[in-house]
Amino acid sequence: MNYLILAGAVLLVVGYGAFLVLQGLFRGLGAASKAAAEALASKRAERVAQREYERGQSYRAENPVRVVGIPNPDAFRRAFALLDDYVAAASAYRPALPSTVDTRFRGYHFPAHMFELARPHPASLSDTEPRKVTLTSADVLMGSGADMTNVYGRAAAACDFPCDPPVFRYGQTDAPAPKPDFPNITAPPDTPVRLVTSEGMDVDTEDGLQAKAYETEIHRVTLLNSQARQLQTTFHEKYSAAAEARDLMEIFLADLSLKWRDAEAALRREYEQAKETYERDCQRATQPIRAVNERYRGRSNDGVRGHFELALCNITLPVPDDYPWEVLYDQQDRVLQVNQCVPSLPDVSVVRQDSKRAPAKRDAEAVLRRYVPAIALQIAHHVARNDLQNDVDRIAVNCWSRFFDPASGRLKDAFVAALAVQKQDIMEFNLQRADALEAFRALKGAYVYNVAEVVPIEPAIRLDKEDERFVAGRDVLDGMAQGQNLAAMDWQDFEHLIRELLAKEYADKNAEVKITRASRDRGVDAVIFNSDPLHGGKFVVQAKRYSNTVDVAAVRELYGTVLNEGANRGILVTTSHFGRDAHEWAANKPLTLIDGPNLLALLGKHGYSFRIAPQS
Repeated sequence: MNYLILAGAVLLVVGYGAFLVLQGLFRGLGAASKAAAEALASKRAERVAQREYERGQSYRAENPVRVVGIPNPDAFRRAFALLDDYVAAASAYRPALPSTVDTRFRGYHFPAHMFELARPHPASLSDTEPRKVTLTSADVLMGSGADMTNVYGRAAAACDFPCDPPVFRYGQTDAPAPKPDFPNITAPPDTPVRLVTSEGMDVDTEDGLQAKAYETEIHRVTLLNSQARQLQTTFHEKYSAAAEARDLMEIFLADLSLKWRDAEAALRREYEQAKETYERDCQRATQPIRAVNERYRGRSNDGVRGHFELALCNITLPVPDDYPWEVLYDQQDRVLQVNQCVPSLPDVSVVRQDSKRAPAKRDAEAVLRRYVPAIALQIAHHVARNDLQNDVDRIAVNCWSRFFDPASGRLKDAFVAALAVQKQDIMEFNLQRADALEAFRALKGAYVYNVAEVVPIEPAIRLDKEDERFVAGRDVLDGMAQGQNLAAMDWQDFEHLIRELLAKEYADKNAEVKITRASRDRGVDAVIFNSDPLHGGKFVVQAKRYSNTVDVAAVRELYGTVLNEGANRGILVTTSHFGRDAHEWAANKPLTLIDGPNLLALLGKHGYSFRIAPQS
């Protein structure tokens, strides 16, 4: 049984193997048959293709073609380079505003110091109390002040602003390069690449024969068209980038132009402001000078006086700046007078130039002796040098001091030096080399040197004798009868008699006697201006036609008037007599008391015989 099963299995396996062999054999025969068929088909296809190729070659030979519209890559590359360069240049072109603008005008300020006065104008000064002053030997060296011709010349031309308006522009160092120009190029024509026959007809790629015959050329045309499109695309991209760079550059330049305009306008405004300030400061400094010059050229009395006031403001003198002074001018007599306040010698001390130590007594005295004469000489010489229109023949310089009267302790003014010279005489002096004291003596100046006290003098020339109180005097003596009773005279006639009598008494002393208006005399009936350098000065006179004794109150009143008037002496004349207390109080004071008998004697001295008889 087992053998049967085994034999059946063997037969089954052998049978299946035979089946497989037969199946493989049949498959091999099928494949061989298929391969043979395929080989036969392939040979047939090759023969067909060969015939088609030969046909195509024949067609190509009979119908030649050419490619037209081939793009020029070099032209595109040159255009690309131009556009790329422009983009780079336009993007980098960002010029700044000029950094080297001419701003020299900022440094120009009107030199007002050129017109500053060496000392204050007299109109700006007020009364001041005396004070101690210190000198050195250099203070008595005489110099000269400013030449008014130069002063007027500078004032006339000084207001021209010395700088031209600034120009807002680039300099050589900061000037930008020229603006880059947009390339002058256009896109090459966007024409397709074509394959054409010798007759210019396009090859029909839809035609199988032509497609097969010109397959290589058609492929090349396809590539060339692709390249052309890429070149055109690239060109337009670069052109757009260049246009954008140009627009951004123009926007920047437009903004720069606005900034330029604003900066230029600001610079011009700054210039105009500087110019306006310069001219305003100039006007402030020079207009008064030009006004003085204009009035001076008119040659009026005030114009000439104003000119010399300005001239004397331009000289340096060794006196305190606030010490008053004045200028007077007589156009008819062509006389110019300067009254200058100077420190009194008791208020002056001398020191060495190189230290505060006191110099030798002889050296100090030499300085003090020359101090006031040096001032007077410099003033006179400066006036003469600056008489530009020849308006002055004679110059008078009267120096006066303000001091505390030792007797009363009250302030008092008195002339202490006087110099009256012809203009030509003082012009001949070289002050820089002259000795002040010797030159003053040579010109016959009046001056009493005294360091212990002030010694008043009366100047030879005084234009400041005018006083609103003065009235014209009347001569009454020659119209009176001999033996006429003075006590019975009209009181106003009596005052004129006293004026006339004193004028005769002082006639040989070059004195002048003025009588005052009754309602404005302020305790003064007459004033004597005596030019005697030792015993002269200003004397005030009171005339009292009294019958009773003149008591001490009237003498005290006279002394108060002397102090108030700044006079050197007071004279009280009466037709009666003075009490004993009046004489005692007047002792050692600058007072002269003339009673009735002395009045008659004085009249008799001049040939008049009158009497004084009290009225009942």
